[in-house]
Amino acid sequence: MSKENTLQHQYKNPSRSLGKHDKAGPNRRAQWKGRLTLLVLILFFTLPFIFAKTILSNHWYQSGVTNHGVLVEPRMTFEDLGLNNPLQRDTWQLGYVLPSVCQVECQNRLYVLGQTYIALGRHQERVTPVVYVLPGQTLPELPDSVMLIEVNPQFVSVVPEEGYVIVDTLGQLVMSFEASNAENEASHSKGLLTDFRKLLKLSRVG
Repeated sequence: MSKENTLQHQYKNPSRSLGKHDKAGPNRRAQWKGRLTLLVLILFFTLPFIFAKTILSNHWYQSGVTNHGVLVEPRMTFEDLGLNNPLQRDTWQLGYVLPSVCQVECQNRLYVLGQTYIALGRHQERVTPVVYVLPGQTLPELPDSVMLIEVNPQFVSVVPEEGYVIVDTLGQLVMSFEASNAENEASHSKGLLTDFRKLLKLSRVG
């Protein structure tokens, strides 16, 4: 067939060549739309967590500048300490390390723990108030809202004596706080609350 006849044949039957493009076009658009949707979902769920971890890892959230607690360094997790985290990938933990004997000051610190949790407001569903105890430890009367988690001496050594600790949903001990006393209960609770809210805001996941 000559070149002229070939061109005439194509122009006489345009639908034969266009039909394939018409069918391929919607399929390609659907594929790209699906991939774009998947990419957006992945970014939506991972970027906030990556952003928060980057800030903590690079020390942009510095002790003594705006926060009241101290970042736990080096990085330490329940797993590193040989412990099972019953709240893994579930909620953050706002915890208090119970002393061997819980006297008046201990009761006051438990009160600070409870008040701080209540003050979290809409963030409460993302947090579990926790009291950390050693095996066989004698327990005082505790509110029903508090969860008991059994830890070991290694865990206790990481946190200040009778202090507080914030643990993320991956079981990492993020920040610790010195024990409160009668003179600074209000300011201590406010500082603990401020820092925790910042961490929750930085990490929208979990």
